[in-house]
Amino acid sequence: MSKPVVVVDLFCGMGGFTQGAIDAGAEVILSVDDWDEACKVHEANHPEIRIDCIQLGNPDWYKGLLRFLEPYRENYHIHLHGSPPCQALSNASSRNPQEGMPLVIWFLNLVKSVQPDSWSMENVIPVRKRLPEGTPSVTLNSADFGVPQTRRRCYAGSGWMAEPTHTMEEWVSVIQALPHLTDLMPVPSMIDQYKTASKNKPYPTVTSHSPKQLRLVMDSGRASAASTGISKDGKKAGGSGPLFRSLNEPSYTTMTSPRQIYQDSVQPNRIRSLTIEETLLLQGFSPDYDLSPALTMKSRWTMVGNAVPPPVAEAVIRGIQNAD
Repeated sequence: MSKPVVVVDLFCGMGGFTQGAIDAGAEVILSVDDWDEACKVHEANHPEIRIDCIQLGNPDWYKGLLRFLEPYRENYHIHLHGSPPCQALSNASSRNPQEGMPLVIWFLNLVKSVQPDSWSMENVIPVRKRLPEGTPSVTLNSADFGVPQTRRRCYAGSGWMAEPTHTMEEWVSVIQALPHLTDLMPVPSMIDQYKTASKNKPYPTVTSHSPKQLRLVMDSGRASAASTGISKDGKKAGGSGPLFRSLNEPSYTTMTSPRQIYQDSVQPNRIRSLTIEETLLLQGFSPDYDLSPALTMKSRWTMVGNAVPPPVAEAVIRGIQNAD
């Protein structure tokens, strides 16, 4: 019989990996982050878990972690996870990517010092080409694990093998995750004409734009990024400009600001923003995940956008048995 799994979650944020590990049946024995508001959100949702609000990166910190883990060595499988800050490493960032590497390297060195039974590290895709040679890594798409968004991230690590739960044909769409959005379906002017149609006044001609007039879409959140189209001064800067995706598909990656819903047409018309509860669902959380300890909506959006989707974390922890 395999040993029960215990997890240490570093750079834990509001607790996405922690939640997924719990959903997989593991026990999270320690979570750590240096953002006070995120630690309070984590504690509100997981009061039974020790949460340390400290800054990570000290090269000697592994010594205390070794002492903490010693009682678990014999009877438990120890999994060490980390999600070092990825802002500088993102393709959308104008910062030097090397600024994002010190904490990545610190975590990899921590793994070597602590020697857990398995480990994982989540970060943006560009980190893969900067990892030390021989570091095992894969790219995981959240949609493959039932999350209604195509969020692709690099997961480095060993001792696990995350098996997808959904094929592309089974990906969960936004409208499946948020079926109440069908109530937002805009009414194009053509519909008003349909309502008054009669024997003496037939339906108007159906044009090539009709299907688009009846469709809701969601923005990609990257219309201002140089890599996708329009710069902040309104000038074309490569790519194809603002991007939209039908609600009948998974969302684009959840960002640290609200997603916008539009009526698809030649000039998309904004309907409204997603609520924070709706965004929690698109990130794989329960909509009642308690964010109240975060004092501002900006903090809440940032936490949700940066969180590891729990279903992906769950697949990593379940993958420990798959690897065995």
